Amino acid sequence: NPTTPVLVDDIDWFTAYAVIHRLSDTSWRYAYLFWVIVAFVASIFAIFHSLGLRSGVLGAYWSKWSLRRRTWRKKHSLAKAKRSGQPHKQPISLPSNAQLLCLFSLILITFGLMFIGPDYISPEKKLWQFRRAVLPESFFPYQPHYTIPKAWWTSGGRAGLIAFALFPLCVLFVLKAPPFALFAISFFTNIHFDKLMWLHRWTGRFIWLVAAIHTAFWSIQLVNDRRVGTGRMAYVYAWKYPNFIYAWTAFGLLTLIILLSLRPIRNRFYESFYFLHIFLVPLMLIMSALHHPPVWWWCWAALMLWAGERIWRATRWMYTNGIMGSSTKPSPTVQRSGSKQAWEMVPTRAPDVEAASPGITKAHYPRGQQSEDRQSYGSPISPMKSPYHSSAPSASTDHFMLSPSLSPTYVPPTGYAHAELLAGRTVRLRFAPPGYLSWAPGQHFLLCVPSVSKLVSHPFTCASICDEQTMGDEGRTIVFLIRAKNGWTRDLWETIVNLIASDRKHPKHEVPEGTTLPAIGVLLRCWVDGPFGSSARAEWGAYSSVLIISGGSGVSFGLSVLEYLCMCMAGRNGKYLGGNTGWGKQTFLTQRVRFVCIVRDFAHLQWCATSLRRCAAFVSPDLLQIELFVTNFKPTMQYPFTPQSAVIESSASDALSPPHPRYMDEHRRREGQHTESDSEDSHDGGEADVDLSYYTGDYSGQGELGHEEHILDLTNFDGDNDDHMPGEASVNHKVKKEGTLRRAITRKALWRNKGKPDVDDRRSRPPASPVEPERPTPRISAAPKGHRFRQSNLSESDTVTLTADVYSPRHSHRASQASTQPDDHTHSGQFNVASPARPDWDTRSMISQASSMHALMPGIEHGAYGETVKLEVDEREMHDMHVVAEFARAGRPKLDVILRDEVSRAKGHVMVASCGPTALDAVVRKTIAAQIDPARIRRGDMSGSISLVAEEFSY
Repeated sequence: NPTTPVLVDDIDWFTAYAVIHRLSDTSWRYAYLFWVIVAFVASIFAIFHSLGLRSGVLGAYWSKWSLRRRTWRKKHSLAKAKRSGQPHKQPISLPSNAQLLCLFSLILITFGLMFIGPDYISPEKKLWQFRRAVLPESFFPYQPHYTIPKAWWTSGGRAGLIAFALFPLCVLFVLKAPPFALFAISFFTNIHFDKLMWLHRWTGRFIWLVAAIHTAFWSIQLVNDRRVGTGRMAYVYAWKYPNFIYAWTAFGLLTLIILLSLRPIRNRFYESFYFLHIFLVPLMLIMSALHHPPVWWWCWAALMLWAGERIWRATRWMYTNGIMGSSTKPSPTVQRSGSKQAWEMVPTRAPDVEAASPGITKAHYPRGQQSEDRQSYGSPISPMKSPYHSSAPSASTDHFMLSPSLSPTYVPPTGYAHAELLAGRTVRLRFAPPGYLSWAPGQHFLLCVPSVSKLVSHPFTCASICDEQTMGDEGRTIVFLIRAKNGWTRDLWETIVNLIASDRKHPKHEVPEGTTLPAIGVLLRCWVDGPFGSSARAEWGAYSSVLIISGGSGVSFGLSVLEYLCMCMAGRNGKYLGGNTGWGKQTFLTQRVRFVCIVRDFAHLQWCATSLRRCAAFVSPDLLQIELFVTNFKPTMQYPFTPQSAVIESSASDALSPPHPRYMDEHRRREGQHTESDSEDSHDGGEADVDLSYYTGDYSGQGELGHEEHILDLTNFDGDNDDHMPGEASVNHKVKKEGTLRRAITRKALWRNKGKPDVDDRRSRPPASPVEPERPTPRISAAPKGHRFRQSNLSESDTVTLTADVYSPRHSHRASQASTQPDDHTHSGQFNVASPARPDWDTRSMISQASSMHALMPGIEHGAYGETVKLEVDEREMHDMHVVAEFARAGRPKLDVILRDEVSRAKGHVMVASCGPTALDAVVRKTIAAQIDPARIRRGDMSGSISLVAEEFSY
């Protein structure tokens, strides 16, 4: 303990005391060593990710442990909450094992650098001594020139030094935009804020703990030290020293920041927390820097990183939203590098289709540049196909570049969002930014709607992809699906309701005169900041099979990934769709995509119906399998299906079974067990991949996660409003019945074609169209809308009435050509009316009309003056809901069976993309970890390697 010289003035005495009792410059090596370790670990992680080393045997063992996360719920808490009328809440959860390991390693390294080795290193040792601080000449002889292992003031000073070194790391965890967000740089770790937010929060709390240790140790030292001559403890004189005042101010501000960031306060008063956080953190860093100037560069580094990123984002935000710089104009003729061919504007609609779609005359798709895509993907660009067309294009078919949209939707003017009210108190926003903006599948934006709040923005995942090759604004329209909860989202919902109730299409003074207004919904001025999200690092095309699992409003993430994969499988180059195609990689390996969506009600299919129709039009059904599960709907009793069944429209059975993996039948046959395909009288509802016992209001005592589970765990995020809107139940029953009838029609056609339905073909997706010339099938012709059929009236010579889709490309010229082709040309991929054909999935229902649903649209809300507001759903979207209803079944999915089926089909690496509530994320992680097989990888079968891209975070 160095001796302080005797000085008369109190401030001079304590100044000398503080200067003498500080760490030597050489002692700062612990802070430098901390950052060496951080840089080393981050570099190793980046190398493993870039080289794909995590897909090997060692990576499989690591993933089996690191992916898992644990959740828990108090016993019978669900029943207690139900009795008390409390809203549904997700189970309490821990982060994944990998995140916990990161935090534990950070704490272990930090405490090791705080306490291992001597605290005060003699100034005579020059290791890592980059400069020497200038001390008052009169105090220099009093500084210790020897090494001090441990003392209250040395340990306290060392803890303070480590706290300073942690400041920049904590800020780096929270930054969103590279290059200031170092961890988000694409050629480095490419991990964004969504994955680092949890570490940022706990690093901040750990900084408070280290600062508290620093404060406690120094307080003990100040209490023990007495001033010579007065005998009073040094603490009394410390309050006259300005740097000491700065220290307590900084510690008080840090304590306040930690208290305000606690989950109950942060969730309930998010806006207040956010603004206070923005104000208090820079102030705390400034106070900390003034407290100890010799090492204040740590504080300035953290502050400069934060300020630089904010300025960078503000500049980009002004350009993106058209505030600074010119707005984007309609795309000119575009050429790819290395090619002289320009895009051509080619119509893809027949005249009758154009007449049936007023307001949209032609859909333009750029054509050409086939040589580059052949080189990139090994095959020419595939044309857009109806889901029942063969995957092999005919020789006479033109090759088209696919547009991200096949349906004539309203495209809002740049800078404005088209807002629509959907079922489930959900808002759909379509926004076209004025400035150039590109994003990767699954990324999210910070959205601000000035008519709701000019200063607050909230994160929402984009449900669309960025197509840089589409002419106009349609290819770069951002789509958001926003469920109304409390706070900002509820205000947004009420704003739209009031505008619709007052017959206004936009807030006053927001939309310039002469703007074309939408027929349905309203226009709102919007600003976006982004994109953000770690999904940008995923190389989707590097996997043989991709399984997409989404729950509730997490379908936004799944839809964007699905659309990207479908367009790439159809021949598009992923680098023009915002995707990460890897360094120097030219081959798109994905051969199959399976989309599993879990929603609460059948009416919620409106969220994804149009997107699923669009994706299914890109690729043949053997490449895409769609499954929709409705958990909050009690299944009806299932009955065997026979050709002599009752009238179709009165049938309540789900006639088409979901996917039944053939390998399970083979395994059961080997075991001598009865299989579903062994009997014509098997019950249609006994599927292996759907749990039909998970009913409304029920919960299980020991679920998949080891604690009681509720039906809403897989679909509802915390805060989601679970109240049914008025009239929504009738929509649910109508959509469910439509799906039942469509499955019955498909099942009958399969029966007619084969005499018996094939188990492997009875899937909740439009089956493929294998050619079986030995069995004739009913011909397809036009008939009046709404015509009803009974099964007993259908014979092999009857004509099945199918009304063609009014806006999907039908390749009618191929059908007309095929009608004149002999039977030996049926294998050419053309549609031959003489060959066996299953009912076309891309057609209007022969049982019910979309327009009949409008009478069921509920009066969902009341405006500011009591006006009733109904859901506005156009016939196109209602038609889409009818079509995808065939894929929807009551119950919840057995994800382990589904994943096992995909692994058995895969010819290489498997990717799982997941987004949903906490419980769903935990189930997915547990399922993947259980099915990763290092032994299979060791034998060279890479289907044992399963990767996960999960978006599950909260701000």
